[in-house]
Amino acid sequence: MKKPSIVVVGSLNMDLVISLDRLPVIGETLPGKEIHYISGGKGANQAVGCARLGAA
Repeated sequence: MKKPSIVVVGSLNMDLVISLDRLPVIGETLPGKEIHYISGGKGANQAVGCARLGAA
């Protein structure tokens, strides 16, 4: 049986999450400890969901 073809039109973005020892006060700059890149966006999430359900 052929997989159904689905086209998703939507957004794709990348969240940058930086870990700190504490929250900065107003006007203060703190160095980050580590950074995490997290992909997402409604279009990306829909495309992954379709692929997990077997769509091409």
